[in-house]
Amino acid sequence: MSFGPELIWIWSRELGVCRGRRVQRVDGGNNSVVISFGASELLLSWGAQNCGVVLISQKERKSLLSSVTQTPPITNALRSHLTGAELTAVEQLRRDRILKFTFQKTVGAGFIAKRCLIIEIMERFSNILLTDEEENIIETAKHIHPADNSFRTVLPGLPYHLPPAFEGVALEDWLAAPDEASIQRIAGFGKPLLKALSEAGAERAVGLLGRFYNDGDISHFIPQKLGRYVTSLPELLPEAVPLGEACTGRLIALAPLRDVAFEARRRRAVQLIEKEIIRRERQQADIEALLSDSRAELYRRYGELIVVNLWQIRHNASEVELKGYDGEEIVQKVPLDPRLSPSQNAARYFAKYKKITAAQERAAALLTSVRDELDDHREALALAGSIGDTESLSMLEEELGLAKTPVQRRGGRKREPQLPPHRRFEFERAIIFAGLSSKGNRYVTFKLALSDDLWFHAQGVPGSHVILRTLTALSEEELTELKDFCASLAVYYSKAREAPRQRVDYTRRRYVSPIRGGEANVTYKEFSTLTASPDSWQRFLEGRQTDGQAKL
Repeated sequence: MSFGPELIWIWSRELGVCRGRRVQRVDGGNNSVVISFGASELLLSWGAQNCGVVLISQKERKSLLSSVTQTPPITNALRSHLTGAELTAVEQLRRDRILKFTFQKTVGAGFIAKRCLIIEIMERFSNILLTDEEENIIETAKHIHPADNSFRTVLPGLPYHLPPAFEGVALEDWLAAPDEASIQRIAGFGKPLLKALSEAGAERAVGLLGRFYNDGDISHFIPQKLGRYVTSLPELLPEAVPLGEACTGRLIALAPLRDVAFEARRRRAVQLIEKEIIRRERQQADIEALLSDSRAELYRRYGELIVVNLWQIRHNASEVELKGYDGEEIVQKVPLDPRLSPSQNAARYFAKYKKITAAQERAAALLTSVRDELDDHREALALAGSIGDTESLSMLEEELGLAKTPVQRRGGRKREPQLPPHRRFEFERAIIFAGLSSKGNRYVTFKLALSDDLWFHAQGVPGSHVILRTLTALSEEELTELKDFCASLAVYYSKAREAPRQRVDYTRRRYVSPIRGGEANVTYKEFSTLTASPDSWQRFLEGRQTDGQAKL
């Protein structure tokens, strides 16, 4: 996704709402920093795929910081110099993709220190710098040495120099004498936009470009996309796609960061589940190997043979051939410890026999539990891979112990126990539940669901249990819509999420019984089957919101 200097100018106007506010804290993560002004959180990102500036919420800040793997060194410098400082100005430099934030901070006996935070928003060449009142660099996210760049050096202690300027026609000069041939040479705008305007004609270009780089109202500007180019104009171009009420900064800077943070959190949850699966599989293999150990009976027979033939066993012997005590003529060699007496050798074999049989009894009792846990983790793994929203992921993290739990204050109210992870959709005449883990599935199916509720599950693959409860009588059309919604939800939260279509079984809850080892860890009967896509439930919700009908 690309954009031009005109969008940076719009951002500078939008971010002006933060002027006069004081910096309360600065946090950093990977290739971004978040400056907190109390009610507002300013995200500045210099990542190649998500460079930009945007205001975000405190909840979004916490979500982004939860997946941070490293803190950029410039964060400490920003904390030291900007905490407590007041933002006095936001401006675009040289009509380029560069924003400058000016801060003032009172130090000592009335002395005012001025600091400037400059972000160069240029894809893989993006950078963020902190300068003093003399425009000397205090710190920078990326150090640029003379060997790396012959035009300028960006290092702490050196004066700050702007990147090379784009040589083009000034907007005011072009507006004074509009020329269709020179539209694509106007400075301060992206090439894809200028190309589209050159095709629209000089007259229309004058009407659109004349609204930029002045003090005019930008509240009516329309965010739009020209292919992969994002901009905002006073009116929608014929070939452009409107972005609705979407903030361009959120689309360019926040969305990619949020996606990366979400994937990092989900990957951490998946890795933890996979680790538990490997541990349970090894435990199961060890138990099965112990249960198949046939040495116990051999040790018992050795002990009994020694007891029956004590009178003929010579002391200090390392091996003896003994006949069976049940009338058999078979002679069996029995190893002995020459340091022990015959009776002590017998006792040693009986002790080995008891040790193995006792371990096998404990293992047999444990095997069922291990297999149940293994089934649960395999089901959780399938569901974790299908989770696509932060709310569901947060519930799964809570169950896995990955979420940070607030410290219980002394004398404070005891925290309510966390419910098993599940989603709930409330309509005016129906409620739908969807489990997000094995525990969540058992909870919605065997705790929340009533006997007449409909139960849905993707056929033949691990996935979510979905429950449909109707609160009043529905028409056949309404019931069909909700069945399709539930079936799509069951496919979305299953291992078949990537399939274009998937068969889904559904039946009354009364026909569903718990078992272990099946795809859904249940058995069911009297079921019907329908086919659903994994994304139709989202279109259903979006369609009802668009129509102003949030409820059935």
